[in-house]
Amino acid sequence: MISLIINADDLGSNTDRDRGILEAFKHGIVTSTSLLANGPSFITAVEQVKDSSIPVGVHLNLADGSTLTGQIKGLTDDGLLPGKQKLRQCLAAGACDRTAIRNELAAQIERLFDNGLQPGHLDSHQHCQLFPCLTTMITELALEYDICAMRTTLPTEPVEQDLNGSLGEELTLYRRLGRNAHTTIIDAGFKTPDGLWGMPFLNRLDTNRLCNLLESLSEGFWELMTHPGYPFEQGGSFDGPQRQIELQALLSVEAKEVIARRNIRLCTFGNLPCAS
Repeated sequence: MISLIINADDLGSNTDRDRGILEAFKHGIVTSTSLLANGPSFITAVEQVKDSSIPVGVHLNLADGSTLTGQIKGLTDDGLLPGKQKLRQCLAAGACDRTAIRNELAAQIERLFDNGLQPGHLDSHQHCQLFPCLTTMITELALEYDICAMRTTLPTEPVEQDLNGSLGEELTLYRRLGRNAHTTIIDAGFKTPDGLWGMPFLNRLDTNRLCNLLESLSEGFWELMTHPGYPFEQGGSFDGPQRQIELQALLSVEAKEVIARRNIRLCTFGNLPCAS
């Protein structure tokens, strides 16, 4: 059997993104979402989660916006989280205050509980959990807060599909770090998919690519990472028209037909089998 979690990342980043995610859950094929505890639209997103009953995880974030716990030495020296590249440089060099980072990640998890949500999984913004120091830290936090499932950032598409340029460099990093991170998650006893689909299609997932991806799935428990939404005029380059193109793909009749014909079971992190 092919079992597939279709997770929408970045709930809480802005109200237009949130609106698209909830539409993709109610009327499309999205089965769960990941919520930014320090996102600008967190409060309204919490109410939407409650109203819709969409399964939710914590999208742990050390890259963008503000922290919940104040300054993290070596990471927020300018007052804000430093962005993807500077975060990775800091993690690779071991130059961050790890105790402060752990306190921040714990605060992000607790904020969902404090607002009446029961997160079913953990994943991370910009895949920072791939770095060994954070993989171990996040598994420890998952145990502490009794969250039994985690994303595995292990690309599943053939390496031949990797692009040149910055996205290709990203995928090289994910493939280099992903296997060890996957093993760490499994060894700690967490539920996790066999692999993650969709990373080569970041910011370019349309209906045709989505259908081709669904046609290529083999037996197993998989996650497809998605980023649906509506364009947000005050946002950055990732908040443009592509968000709505991705939303339309996840709402499309064509994608639903492939799922039905191939008997793909849409599921959530809660449906994953226990780690062996």
